[in-house]
Amino acid sequence: MRITQNIIYNTYINDIMRGQESLFKLNLQLSSGKKLNAPSDDPALTSKVINSKTLLSGIEQYQRNIDLGLDYLSTAEQALGSVKDVLGLIQESAVTEATGTASADSRKGAAINVTNLYSQLVDLANTHDANQYIFSGYETDTPAFTSAGVFQGDGNKLGIKINSSAAVTIGINGGEVFAGSSGGIDVFQTIQNLITALNANDSNGIKTSITDLDTSFKQISNAVSDIGGKVNWLKNSRSEYDTSRLDLQTQISGYEDADLTKVISELQLGQTALQAAMTSAGMTFNVNIFD
Repeated sequence: MRITQNIIYNTYINDIMRGQESLFKLNLQLSSGKKLNAPSDDPALTSKVINSKTLLSGIEQYQRNIDLGLDYLSTAEQALGSVKDVLGLIQESAVTEATGTASADSRKGAAINVTNLYSQLVDLANTHDANQYIFSGYETDTPAFTSAGVFQGDGNKLGIKINSSAAVTIGINGGEVFAGSSGGIDVFQTIQNLITALNANDSNGIKTSITDLDTSFKQISNAVSDIGGKVNWLKNSRSEYDTSRLDLQTQISGYEDADLTKVISELQLGQTALQAAMTSAGMTFNVNIFD
């Protein structure tokens, strides 16, 4: 094949252009710290990065759901813990006033005290977090109970998704826990009955209230235990996701991150090669047919 001046010229130009393109990519890797700066850099590896980042995004969303659930359950657990404390005080008062040494006057005084504690319970049952009433079901903008202990929410329970196929109920329904709508006892009605018995100096009514208060306390305690189980479940899931997220982040880093030591070495070699090519081209094109 006859080698013409144009062939030589084009060969040099193509070599120099490839060298400049290679240096451009290496400089881009050095400045960004990434070996993948465009899908065209490595389409197969880019696909792996996209898939891994999609998985990572899903994990991070589930983690946000779990964090939301843990905050919600923590608020409910604290509120119900305080409810147990108040119920304990009411139980003590009822036991004291059920004895034969109690008088009508002492029972009226106890009724005033229990009435105040009752108001505290209503406030706790209307606990809200981020302007949402946590015991109202889906009616989160409505206080769960009136001052008379009437439930105003609905029968629903808030839930969160923790993976593609599993959801955890984080809502604690006030109708079930306080009003006994699922077959339990009405805590507020029990206390109202005690107040009535105390004011009426009704020892039998007070004794009956003691039994109902014990049932009420167990009902609240069961709700707290249920919360504890869900908290453990969510924390374990959170921990597993932490491990998975770290593994994916390491994997993505391995796909994307440039080996800067290697890049600098290749950059230096490329610059030397390009300079040599340009020098050679300059010498070649300075030679004419008469030389």
